Amino acid sequence: MFGKADNAQGLPPAADRAAATPAASPSATVIGPKARFVGEISGDEDIVIQGRFEGNIKVNRRVTVAASGELKGDLHAKSVVVGGRVHGQIRADERAELLASASVQGNVNAPKVVIAEGAQLQGNVAMSTTSGSPAAPVQKAEES
Repeated sequence: MFGKADNAQGLPPAADRAAATPAASPSATVIGPKARFVGEISGDEDIVIQGRFEGNIKVNRRVTVAASGELKGDLHAKSVVVGGRVHGQIRADERAELLASASVQGNVNAPKVVIAEGAQLQGNVAMSTTSGSPAAPVQKAEES
């Protein structure tokens, strides 16, 4: 029932599993869990990072860094969901969400920011009212 695993393997409830490993949309570009990519990505398509990506990303859609994913570089997208590790700046035009499994070293700038309990953030959070116009930082966390 409440707080118990939903099966004999001890897995968390289905809703929690879905949040930790976001599903890719049919038109998403996926960097698989065993892949390593170095370069830059830009475009108008969802991106899901399950492996390692080194470089900058700028897209007009959603970027998801899965729990197994790692990004070393700056990220600018319409919306961002982080479940893995990001070493760089995050800028979202609409929303940025750090899941409980997230570890971010860098600033987060978005009109709406959601930080789950357990997420690690070393940097500043700025909630801007319009794209590219940051408000004063609202949070600074210095965790190791």
